[in-house]
Amino acid sequence: MIAAERAADTRSQNGDWTCPMHPQVVRDRAGSCPICGMALERRTVQLEEAEDPELRQMARRLAVSAVLSAPLVVLAMGGLAHRLAAAWNVPGGGAVLEWILASPVVLWGGWPFFERAWASVVHRSLNMFTLIGLGVAVAYLYSVSAAFVLGLFPALFRSERGAGS
Repeated sequence: MIAAERAADTRSQNGDWTCPMHPQVVRDRAGSCPICGMALERRTVQLEEAEDPELRQMARRLAVSAVLSAPLVVLAMGGLAHRLAAAWNVPGGGAVLEWILASPVVLWGGWPFFERAWASVVHRSLNMFTLIGLGVAVAYLYSVSAAFVLGLFPALFRSERGAGS
């Protein structure tokens, strides 16, 4: 009996990991739930907070995406992207410059959300990652099609100044 208690105590010290939404999912290390994609959490409370590799990875993705997004916001909101593209003779105009800056943010920065969205669809367990992945993918594909398939939208939608300008 004492050996079994020690084994259970050692296992809990090493940290069993479980999904907060699916408690039947138990793993011996951190990771993602195979059903819903959520990050696994420790089953037992630890005195000292362990380093969270997922938090570190997501913080890095956020920092890189913010650095890449800042010039995109300045270029797009100030109309500078179209002026720079015209000055540099970039085919496709400012949309190409905006696409170049936005694509790494969406594709690399959002990749963990796309992976988890896909896992939720495969496991038929739709959740917030499904909504995030679908929303980002649809917005990105809509923007790319609006930028590069010019005949897809009415001319009024394609003008920079809009109606009455």
